[in-house]
Amino acid sequence: MLAARTPFNTKAIDRISLHIPAGQFVAIMGPTGSGKTTLGQLMGGLILPQSGVVRIGPYRVHKKSDRLGLWKTIGFLFQFPEHQVIEDTVFNHIGARLHRLSTRREWVAEQVKQTMEAVGLCFSQFKDRSPFQISGGELRRIALAGVLITEPKILILDEPTAGLDNWERSRVLSYIKQVHNERKMTVLYMTHRLEEALEYADRILVLDHGQLYADFHPCNIRDHWQRLERIGFVKTPLLRFIDSLEERSANKLLESVYKEEQLISFITTLSKEEL
Repeated sequence: MLAARTPFNTKAIDRISLHIPAGQFVAIMGPTGSGKTTLGQLMGGLILPQSGVVRIGPYRVHKKSDRLGLWKTIGFLFQFPEHQVIEDTVFNHIGARLHRLSTRREWVAEQVKQTMEAVGLCFSQFKDRSPFQISGGELRRIALAGVLITEPKILILDEPTAGLDNWERSRVLSYIKQVHNERKMTVLYMTHRLEEALEYADRILVLDHGQLYADFHPCNIRDHWQRLERIGFVKTPLLRFIDSLEERSANKLLESVYKEEQLISFITTLSKEEL
């Protein structure tokens, strides 16, 4: 409930019930104002529900003692994560949380180096540089490294690629997916970009007016398309191309194609059969 007890009282999240298994990469989508950010903040224990229960593993968000434990297992990256970067050097920002746990600089340096390499940043090249004198995409990866350094079990991302060009957006997302695969962490990714959800997620949750509107695997996107169009979803260039290709082919294999690499594989196989 937002602005409770005022004329602007609004239900941001309304009667949502869902279960997310550990290790799943979930894209959370929906129109502007649908409740994506609010849901992420509820799951991260940053705001409290006025009714109902939010449970993350053994932790119940409405209990203060549980929230303290929850925050140790969660990494939260906001929409403009560079606002989370406040230290004078890249090394100091990424290692800030570890300095509170250990005074051994050698150990901290090794952890920072490994985390920087995990997000595609050269340790020797970037460690002594100011975070405010590098590109936007690099700054996003520095912010991501600062969250990953404590090895959270759950990573919550609120449109962290907003404002980046296609190249940097793809790089940031590929590193997020790589870390997800290697560490088997749970990822909750709020996005309005359908192409990102189809490419990286194991599951897509769609919200509308604070309610759960759809819940499906990316391979089933076409089964839900008529409903998604009603709330403003637009087909990606890849989906439009697949539709066009299907009109010229009776091959039903296209029904399960939703990623670029799958389409390339399909066309390659088709070409070999024709030869």
